[in-house]
Amino acid sequence: MNKKMVTIIAALAMCTAMAGCTENDTASSSKAETTTTTTAAAESTAPAESTADSTSTNAGTTDYDVDGDFRAFEQMKDKYEGNYLANLTGQMSNNGTKYTICIKDGKAYQALTVQGMKSYTVCPGDGKLYNVSEGTTTYSIEDDDGNQWKSADILFGAALDFDHAYVDASTNVVHEYYKLDSAVAGAEGQIVYSFDGATYDLQQIVLLPEGADESNAVYFTVDSIGEADDSLLAVPDLSAYTEE
Repeated sequence: MNKKMVTIIAALAMCTAMAGCTENDTASSSKAETTTTTTAAAESTAPAESTADSTSTNAGTTDYDVDGDFRAFEQMKDKYEGNYLANLTGQMSNNGTKYTICIKDGKAYQALTVQGMKSYTVCPGDGKLYNVSEGTTTYSIEDDDGNQWKSADILFGAALDFDHAYVDASTNVVHEYYKLDSAVAGAEGQIVYSFDGATYDLQQIVLLPEGADESNAVYFTVDSIGEADDSLLAVPDLSAYTEE
């Protein structure tokens, strides 16, 4: 079976499953915990939208016009698409999962660290996928069809057309809603990008699968974004690992 690069939704499912193996029975029946982030969206199941007029409500806090042509996502896309390294923290069931993605020149690296256990996949452009588990010191190598890196592109790979924007006056955060590409994410719905209203730096990504209860929305707090690290995109040294 070809172990494709983990898609955004698949990654979430895997993280939840891995976390569930180590949680006690009471944790599985409790509500998902969230940690404090820099945006108000993380304090609820989804970015809350006010019925108030955003133009008048947010006067003096940001120059963002929800009905205008400027989109913070497009600005970020111009700067980082095809060349970035992002570190995020996923807020899932009772667990903060670290997620790292590096994209450059059709190559990709993505890593998941769950309760200290790190696994990662490298798509170095040589026709192979290298799946490595540091916890079990094992690896596997699969064929790459040349398009697997696209599924790993968490910032840009899952977003389709712009739907609408909302500005939270209380936090000066801009939320932009885009349709979710089911071919990449494995489910239809929306992906929400939350930006600082003053700097337009990305703060958070929220996945809202269609038909799912809002409590199942998944949050990624953005810890950092920068240019790609070429060292992560090389064929990994597997000399200390055992092939599965």
